[in-house]
Amino acid sequence: MASDDGEYRVTGCIGQGAFGKVVLLENSAGDQTLRDRISGRVDPNNFTTETIFTEDEELRLVEHTEDSARLGYGFSNTAMQQMAGELAHHLGKRATDKPLSNCWLYGFLKRWESRISTLKPSALDSNRAKHSTPEIVAKYFDNLEVAIAEYGLQERPDCIYNLDETGISPEHRPPNIIAPIKEKAQAVTSPRSATTTLIACASASGHHLPPYFVFKGKRSNDNLSKELTPGAVVTMSETGWSTTATFKDYLENHFLKYVNRGDGSQPVLLLLDGHSTHTSQEMVKWARDRHIHLFCLPAHTSHVLQPLDVGVFGPFKRFYYSECASYMKANQGKIVTKYEIAGIACKAYLKALCHWNIVSAFRKTGVHPLNKNAVPMEKLLPCESFRDETPMLKMQSIRAGKEAVDEYLRAKSESTSTTAPCKCKCGKQNPTTPKPKPGGKLLTSDAYIEALEIYDAQKKTKAPSSSRTNLPQTSPKQSTSGLIINRTDNSESESDIDDTEVCCVCERFTPINVDKRPHLKIVNWGQCDECGHWVHLGFCHAMSVLRRGYSFLCPHCS
Repeated sequence: MASDDGEYRVTGCIGQGAFGKVVLLENSAGDQTLRDRISGRVDPNNFTTETIFTEDEELRLVEHTEDSARLGYGFSNTAMQQMAGELAHHLGKRATDKPLSNCWLYGFLKRWESRISTLKPSALDSNRAKHSTPEIVAKYFDNLEVAIAEYGLQERPDCIYNLDETGISPEHRPPNIIAPIKEKAQAVTSPRSATTTLIACASASGHHLPPYFVFKGKRSNDNLSKELTPGAVVTMSETGWSTTATFKDYLENHFLKYVNRGDGSQPVLLLLDGHSTHTSQEMVKWARDRHIHLFCLPAHTSHVLQPLDVGVFGPFKRFYYSECASYMKANQGKIVTKYEIAGIACKAYLKALCHWNIVSAFRKTGVHPLNKNAVPMEKLLPCESFRDETPMLKMQSIRAGKEAVDEYLRAKSESTSTTAPCKCKCGKQNPTTPKPKPGGKLLTSDAYIEALEIYDAQKKTKAPSSSRTNLPQTSPKQSTSGLIINRTDNSESESDIDDTEVCCVCERFTPINVDKRPHLKIVNWGQCDECGHWVHLGFCHAMSVLRRGYSFLCPHCS
């Protein structure tokens, strides 16, 4: 008998089966696995495969795999086989660097099953990975501790609230079903539609407020309020997202209505994200006058610091999808529309925002009881890839202990060259104070309100240029192509550029000769890598396009 691996020959008979004799085959190369098992030379219940690496070499491979996974760049099965093959070739154990076989991979995972396994990771946005640093989290907890002590809320969990928003849609994720084998099962779902915003709020004592829905549209429709739970509210906005007016209406007519504070003088601490609708000067002063103290979470850290995000919205989405599937099954031939999602979401809301889920979420995020070490360190390790040139070396130092970390940081500081001073010859200084960032701060504090007042006063005292009416009054923001353009963006911005930033050449927001080029729709901006000032591309500089990674200098520095 012939095969791809060589010639096989019959070496014996082990019995009579329904289809004839059962024989033993032996490969000409000496493969006698079946014979060894039958003869007892190999115990199938206690079988260990040989490995190409020594135990110490495999240990290093395991540690490298663990460090990569903690940084957010773990190895898949295929990538692990490829890396192991390259390592074996590098060590002189193989003639080629081809990937190792599945047998080696399964044996490797079996030998180290107490430390590593093949898992499905959760997606982590790069902005969240970059900004969730131990320093930012530590500063947030320090400020939170001061705010809680200032208003005497150490033993008042009923006065510490968290407010957050999430989007819902008739389109849902179907659950697993029992179906015929060897067939691709299908589940009917509703088509995609406009997103509706759900505003949820709960206290550290386990109390939750009724849901507040924001639908897309201009006029309200009674059909949107079908089967709402008691206290639930439906309102409208042009985009379906929360606005400053919507947020104020929520606090004034919904939040204050369900927060029991006696005569209203009891301070309430409200944790929320830094969306622009939450941080306006008017909104902050209004809240402080009513003893509602807004505390803003650091930007891009809601996945580790926001109680509702950490322990409530996950179960809510699962319950919501389940309720949508139940509705579709009970009403076959119909779909979930915007007129049903509020009622369906209310059922999921009551299940998800139970007392235990809420209390557990506040405890897990370290809000109440206050615990500065509540966030596990492994949740913050992905930031090292963005702020360290050698993150793997730092991971090895962290594993080795405190002394190794100190040695690593000392060596890194000695090897890092100091930044050269600014060589810009224009002598232009930043004329205004940048807008204060709300992340990790108490927005209703005197210091933050004073900073907002100074910022707004500077904007008003600066004389508006007649040419500024030609373009939107927005700050330059970096686009994905590496250019700086004028555009409207309602998302949270991390840019330090102020609305009054002007070109360092013409000292104007809008180019002087922009009227002579009516075909231009946007004005591109470029930031000098040397002095950090901005320049009109194509107007005040010969270049009109900047490529990604290109080193750009303004006329003063070049």
